[in-house]
Amino acid sequence: MNTLEIIHLRSSGEPLEALADRIRESIWAEGRGSRVATLYRRHGLDTDVAIHIRGDGPSTLAAHLALALREYGLVEHTVWEEIEPGEVVDDKHRRIEQVGGVR
Repeated sequence: MNTLEIIHLRSSGEPLEALADRIRESIWAEGRGSRVATLYRRHGLDTDVAIHIRGDGPSTLAAHLALALREYGLVEHTVWEEIEPGEVVDDKHRRIEQVGGVR
């Protein structure tokens, strides 16, 4: 299953450029060739940074980053699952069904 993990940091004053460099170094140190990580800053708000990590399930990279970034401010880490065309999410049973049958 394709996933997108989003780590949102609202920093408490760390200069954005220095923080971005540290985040990039951490991503490369993990050496996750199969994952794609992108760093964003919020338009008009220099204290907000978001890291998007694409993969095939929750990653240790995202967990490590979320934990490490807590010393710089408030952190929110969420995991999003891709819904493929024709799939319906059954939240009650936490499974994804294909239209016309169970997947």
